[in-house]
Amino acid sequence: MAEATSESSYALSVSAQSLQYTDILADRRETSDLRWALRDWESKGNYKFAMKMSRTEIFDKVMQSERVKYTIKKMVDSGQDRESLEAEVSSILEQMGHTQELAVIRKFAFVLPKIMKKIYGRILINEDGIEKLRSTMVETPVILLPTHRSYADFLLVSYIAYHFNLPLPVIAAGMDFMNMAVVGEMLRGSGAFYIRRSFMDNPLYWAVFQEYVQNLVEYTGSPLEFFLEGTRSRSGKSLPPKLGLLGCVLECWLRGRLPDLAIVPISISYDRTLEEKLYAYELLGVPKPPESTSGLLKATSILKESFGNICIHVGEPLSVRSFLGPQVERHLSASMPFHLVPIGKNEFNACEALGLHVLRKIQEGVVVSLWSLMCLQFMRVLWKGQWSMPLAKLVEDVKWLVSLLDKIGGKVAIEGMFEEALIKNLEVHNQVACLREDGDVYIQQIHQPSANILHAQKKKVNLTPTTVEHAVIHLMLQHYINQSIHLLIRPALVAQALVSMVDHNSVCPVAEESNLVINADNPEEKGRFMSELQSRFIFLRTLFGCDFIFEKDREGKDFMEGLALLTWCGEVNVVQGAIHRVERNGKVMSILLDLIRPFTVAYSSAAQTMATETLLDNGALVLAIQGNVENAVAKNGVYSALSLDTIRHAVRTLTKMGAVTKTCRSSGQVVLTPNDEKLHNVSQALNRITFSPLQSKL
Repeated sequence: MAEATSESSYALSVSAQSLQYTDILADRRETSDLRWALRDWESKGNYKFAMKMSRTEIFDKVMQSERVKYTIKKMVDSGQDRESLEAEVSSILEQMGHTQELAVIRKFAFVLPKIMKKIYGRILINEDGIEKLRSTMVETPVILLPTHRSYADFLLVSYIAYHFNLPLPVIAAGMDFMNMAVVGEMLRGSGAFYIRRSFMDNPLYWAVFQEYVQNLVEYTGSPLEFFLEGTRSRSGKSLPPKLGLLGCVLECWLRGRLPDLAIVPISISYDRTLEEKLYAYELLGVPKPPESTSGLLKATSILKESFGNICIHVGEPLSVRSFLGPQVERHLSASMPFHLVPIGKNEFNACEALGLHVLRKIQEGVVVSLWSLMCLQFMRVLWKGQWSMPLAKLVEDVKWLVSLLDKIGGKVAIEGMFEEALIKNLEVHNQVACLREDGDVYIQQIHQPSANILHAQKKKVNLTPTTVEHAVIHLMLQHYINQSIHLLIRPALVAQALVSMVDHNSVCPVAEESNLVINADNPEEKGRFMSELQSRFIFLRTLFGCDFIFEKDREGKDFMEGLALLTWCGEVNVVQGAIHRVERNGKVMSILLDLIRPFTVAYSSAAQTMATETLLDNGALVLAIQGNVENAVAKNGVYSALSLDTIRHAVRTLTKMGAVTKTCRSSGQVVLTPNDEKLHNVSQALNRITFSPLQSKL
């Protein structure tokens, strides 16, 4: 048995810090994988009140639950057949249920290290987080919430649990995996239970699902693992939390079935994402390939490539009771049967707040690769119409960005000397950018006109070949830029708000050659400027609320956090709570505006399209917006604005803001009707922000 003490203890240089991580692949390179997989294995850290339950016992408990019996009775009263409904419950459970067999897990424990040693250099994890997790598992049921950026996430947490002799998690998985020949049943045997993508309109399935999940959490003691974002993030950013499964789990505490639950955020950072190219095409509109065993076998070509390191940060366990307790009144439903009390509006809002808080904790645990910062510099080069830059300039710019992130608590992984670390990243990503003998770094053209991925699809991309050719490399770069964008989004929105005010003289600033002075002799004017600036920041924060994670009721704190970076770097001068000076051509201001440029371009095109297009359903509207974005990027070169994720988020936000309203015709067709006044106001604000003269100078 390989004990943790025999593993490679690795001090990862993270900006100005040095954090201790353990490379769990180091020992696998020295000893037999077969012997390790077949070792005597026993979990350490089991829940002290856990009950050992077989698959059949769990099924019986679900079928005999008050919730399922009540749901069946209601459906029988409406005219349905009881025997058919009970048979359907059995069928749902057979399809859904996991098995978790140690023999199957040992097979994965043998195969996975062989694959990971081929494609990854190191798999680094903070071992102190593992030990805190182990202690927590003994005292209370645990919910594991990892990031979801790749298919590689799926068994990674289980592998870590097997490695450290932790209780093995039960994992929520989509039905797509169940249909994979051989693999689907092996995943079930490793602890996966399968759920449909959508079932809220099926009361019987919903009742069975709730009871199955809540029985796992309440009785078995197995940690429950699921992806809070619901699906893989193709864009590389955190997605808004999906509250169905989270709400189901939290109901165990809300209805008094458990005294507490612990939620553990797990941040998984990849140097290189396995699906990087596929994601770029998907964001342009190419459907993702269906999950299949044959597709998995074809993907073995990746074994010839290098994907750098994986860095995993196991966060501090979060008490559900401590977070939700002050926000909800559990006693109001204490006297009622729990299955008769749906989650109320206040409870739903509290669950949403918890979901957002967990995502922020996940973001705080992310260790950013140097490649993310390199991609930002490459993107800016492409916007200038260039395809290369000197290595010395790249090193200088990225080193400056690292120092900037260090000031706001960002963690950037640096292996060895800075330039060596940067060159090593180029070697890992040589398909995207490569260093040549002349000392310049050249960005590669990824898309080939004859690419099979386009011709194999029945659904054609709604873009010209030239646009696709440019957009693929832009979206691949944007995927990695987005992995660090959460660190700078608040300063970026403050910078954007400042630009919109300065260029339109909304508070009468006085222009100097390189600065803008805010009427220094008029305290009332300076106070009004600060108030207007915060209002515009909050507008932008709301507007981009689907693309970035902002916690509830933190508008003021987020504003001050964003402003702090600009004051620290000297580009905004604040005296006694009032802004006195804004530097026109500041380096920080420029980088911040460039960070969100793809989003402002996409949202502006969305507002303009909504104002002119009528009687479109949601899908047609998204494609119409993408067409208008294509016209815009042909002039400004910001091809990553073509991302369908961003466009869909824009539609969702603008609809929520009342800029368009959804109505359903008698034929069932959904029609989007623009609200001219609100759309005009939003379009004005976006145009003012997006196309300001100062931004073009920067």
